[in-house]
Amino acid sequence: MRLGSWLPRSLLLLPVLLLLGLECLPEHPGLDLLDAQLYSQFFRWRGPRPADARLRILAIDSDSLQLEQLLTPAEQHTQPLWRQMGPWPWPRRLQAQLAVQVLRSGARGVAFDIVYSQPSRYGPADDRAFEQLLRPWRSRLVFAAALHSQDLGGLEQQQLQGPIYGWVRRGVTNLLQDAQGRSVSLPGSDWLATELTGWATARPATLAAALTEPPAPAENLGIDFAGPEGTIPQIPAWQLPQTPAAEWRDRWVLIGGTAPELGDRHETPFGSSSGVEVQANALATLLQGSGHRSLPLAGRLLLLVGVSGLAGLGLRHSRQGLRTVSAGLLSAALLLGLGYLVWLWAHWQLPLAALVLLPLGIALPHGGSQLWREQSERRYLRDLLARRLSPVLLQEILRQPDRIWTQLQGQCCFCVVLFSDLQGFTTLSSELPADRLFTLTNRYFERMAAVILDQGGLIDKFIGDAVMAEFGVPQSRGNRAEALAAVRAAWAMQQQLEQLNRELATEGLPPLAHGIGLHCGEVMAGNLGSPKRLEYSVIGETVNLTSRIEALTRTLGHPILLSQTIVELVGDRVKVEPLGLHSLRGSPRPLELYALRGLGES
Repeated sequence: MRLGSWLPRSLLLLPVLLLLGLECLPEHPGLDLLDAQLYSQFFRWRGPRPADARLRILAIDSDSLQLEQLLTPAEQHTQPLWRQMGPWPWPRRLQAQLAVQVLRSGARGVAFDIVYSQPSRYGPADDRAFEQLLRPWRSRLVFAAALHSQDLGGLEQQQLQGPIYGWVRRGVTNLLQDAQGRSVSLPGSDWLATELTGWATARPATLAAALTEPPAPAENLGIDFAGPEGTIPQIPAWQLPQTPAAEWRDRWVLIGGTAPELGDRHETPFGSSSGVEVQANALATLLQGSGHRSLPLAGRLLLLVGVSGLAGLGLRHSRQGLRTVSAGLLSAALLLGLGYLVWLWAHWQLPLAALVLLPLGIALPHGGSQLWREQSERRYLRDLLARRLSPVLLQEILRQPDRIWTQLQGQCCFCVVLFSDLQGFTTLSSELPADRLFTLTNRYFERMAAVILDQGGLIDKFIGDAVMAEFGVPQSRGNRAEALAAVRAAWAMQQQLEQLNRELATEGLPPLAHGIGLHCGEVMAGNLGSPKRLEYSVIGETVNLTSRIEALTRTLGHPILLSQTIVELVGDRVKVEPLGLHSLRGSPRPLELYALRGLGES
């Protein structure tokens, strides 16, 4: 295989290998950040949904902390709980009474999203009252613990802050954050075992896992958020005395602060939320079995390799840069949609950033190189066309390519045909070396082509030492205008030949002579050739007669011959000499021919 064909294909593997390598790393900030943005967007696409009816939050909200501003002293004394409420922290006796009332109403379990790591500020009697009230319910209680890490001079120290009461179950409230700092995942038992390796005591589960009956999962689980803050039903603590018992029966209850001034705030895909509501979403995720799981490393790599292979095969047959880029964008969009459906229905989190970037990483470089090559080819073709078409005609074709292309498929039209042929070229070729003859011929063609293009003609082809050109195709300025342009071109060609001969004389080269024939009529114009090679040209009787008119310049002794139809079109704009009727092979009747003597006044 040639290096030129191997190198581009091998370069296309670089983005695939790069993404596979990044996916193998424990952390890859770029991909992690894009994954976080995409999965957060998935929640917004899905939108809020009804919360799990088995959950309630007993909220320590702003109203409960400022009850003295809501109720008169007389109203506060109507309820024992109200008399104890006010600024935080509340007496632990009060907090225990909240939980006991909920449990007596039939709650299945209660979790305190409050870390009791220090004795009560209200004294030992408050702690004893707290324990005495809650001990009978300890099988249905979970207290919060929190794992804190701090950097001490380059040494990371971890501290598990848990309840000072040893008789109750503990649950870790730590949640895992994505690259954007959103609390999105519930730690699994494997993560907890790694982080709590130094603790000799039994390692706690998460707060949600400690409260529910199903065992805690080993892997981390993406929290299936129901919606923004307030989606899960909340009952303010100060309204507990007025809440019917049926509101708590057979429900899991979380007690925690929702007041912003308490500072326990978390960022979620739906915006800022209180910590207790995030814990409630984590609990609902476990109860419903709707946690989002990530593929293991082997599965992610296998998926990425398969997608890259399919993308490579799909783009292999694309030959147009824009189509390749479009296919890459479409593939990325389809994979994004597939990732969303898998996330929504199967609760799997695919390596979404890598999946989306894979087809783009393959298609964009490949399509970009194709576009660059296509632009280079267009520039080359434009330069090539510019040598055969007048600038005005070329611009018109580029401006309206569809209409012009329709004409190029083949149509019958009226045009003026010009034939020019060097005379005595065989003798000249025997006198000059091939390289000098080649250079001389190109000097002649360059001048002849320039004047044809200057008059708006189309150079059909160079046939040995002959030139064939048309005026009026693929676009016409009108029959008279095209005929006059062709005559002017023929006269200018003769003037250019005389100037070239003066130059050749100074170089010691023999002079050149040519004959030019002009005729007009109906032709069939369009692309001729095979599907692999087409050439725009004209065919018909008019073309054949023009070639035979040019051949008569040798016997009639005039360099430029015009047919009668040409003379009738241009009228007095040219000076001609009648040459009488002449029979031409292929013509059913003789043609009146004229020698061009000059141009009339414009």
